[in-house]
Amino acid sequence: MDTRALKPGSELQNGKYRILSVLGQGGFGITYLAEQTGLGMRVAIKEFFLKGSCQRDSSTSKVSVPVSENEELVNRCLRKFKSEARKIASVNNDHVVNIIDIFDENGTSYYVMKYLGGGSLAAKLAGGPFPEKTALRIVGEVADALSSIHANGLLHLDIKPANILMDERGRSVLIDFGVSKYVDSNQDSSTTSSLIGFSRGFAPLEQVNSTSTSLSPASDIYALGATLYNLVTGSAPPEASVVMDTGLPAFPPGVSEDVKNAITQAMQPRRKDRPQNIGAFLALLPEEEETAPEEDTVVVNMVSSDHDAVGTSHRGRIPLIISAAMLGAALVLTAVNLLSRRYAGPTASENEVVVKAAEYDELKEKVTTMTQKNTSLQKQVNDLSSQVNTLNTRNSTLQKENTKLKSDVASYKPDAERWRRQLQLNN
Repeated sequence: MDTRALKPGSELQNGKYRILSVLGQGGFGITYLAEQTGLGMRVAIKEFFLKGSCQRDSSTSKVSVPVSENEELVNRCLRKFKSEARKIASVNNDHVVNIIDIFDENGTSYYVMKYLGGGSLAAKLAGGPFPEKTALRIVGEVADALSSIHANGLLHLDIKPANILMDERGRSVLIDFGVSKYVDSNQDSSTTSSLIGFSRGFAPLEQVNSTSTSLSPASDIYALGATLYNLVTGSAPPEASVVMDTGLPAFPPGVSEDVKNAITQAMQPRRKDRPQNIGAFLALLPEEEETAPEEDTVVVNMVSSDHDAVGTSHRGRIPLIISAAMLGAALVLTAVNLLSRRYAGPTASENEVVVKAAEYDELKEKVTTMTQKNTSLQKQVNDLSSQVNTLNTRNSTLQKENTKLKSDVASYKPDAERWRRQLQLNN
């Protein structure tokens, strides 16, 4: 056992938590399997312990910084550790690890999480690549987590199968925010990734080169694409520098063209060439297969005018209406075939002819009604397609304007910093 870690049986918070074993160790800390003794419930506890800068007294378990020159770095990282734990706790998403407690002890800090016993995707990959449908479901769940994380002003910056665990319901949950970074301009602009490092193959060039001012949601999208690559191929993704020089290697047979395209777009070396937000990434993924309804009833939702809905809310509606239109056409053909088979037999009695004729008229009326419904549904499909095209055009324009504004802001930042320092000197 690593002597840096707490020993099994160690207690925290006056016996509220008892350490059972070490789950993992990284640059920022040590994660333990523990028991919440009051409830007899298993939890995971992460302890802040900066590798290479902290040491532990084996008799008291107290953590200290033996080299004074490292104290500022450790204190800064400790503040981030605590503030990011609180930030994560505020994210209300089933696919983000649930933080239930935070406290200081042994000269350091801890936060307590719900224990997830389903194992990591990295461990499951030992059995080979995932079926494409399963991989897409998992990546969709992680994308949902990232959408909430980004909305709370945070970048994860370490998306990879080892940091995705499965809960008791088989859902994927994103963990380990040790190298995360705020994108809030009021926060300290330094990033733990520039201090600790990155995961090779999953980190984009701007993160590998430690250009923290260039990090954005597109950096997490690169890692999400690399994770999808890992899941569907069973192979580790190539490093960002290799992708820059030679592109991605050939995909194995069985990977669909839509998935290949989504991975290729997400792992573009230049940040501006990738999808710039989670919605744009999800729009690249193939549609889920829809099951046609059994009854001839279709509810049509009106298209929202919000440009952010493009690629999300419309993705399920149009296939549903098209499926209904195709169903209507199939019913028409079935009825026609039924009529032709039913009345092609030998001559019947007069009473039978009257009954058959009445049934024929009834079926003919139903065919006419279904044909009219089919025509109406087709018109709705055409109208929605036109609206979607308009919204896509608007969305594209807004994305270009957004990119230009970000570029303008970035270009003014050095001057603003220089003016701020000059103002401080003048004061």
